[in-house]
Amino acid sequence: MDLNDLVRSSSAVVTVAEAADLLGVDVRTVSRAMNNGDLPALRVGRRLLIPRLPLMAYLGVETDGPAGSGSAIAS
Repeated sequence: MDLNDLVRSSSAVVTVAEAADLLGVDVRTVSRAMNNGDLPALRVGRRLLIPRLPLMAYLGVETDGPAGSGSAIAS
């Protein structure tokens, strides 16, 4: 997954593995950031998921509307 895939996605959440791939770090690093409160997280059963729009905001990506289908502009 890259930044453009994240912006074009219609999914409300991304997995820890997808976020790690996007950020270029290990999944354990993403899990630690979620546990520390540095990344937003949702727990669904035993799974940890990351809401897509807050992740985009965390990365500094601007969107063109509430659906989040804007262009990728990283700061």
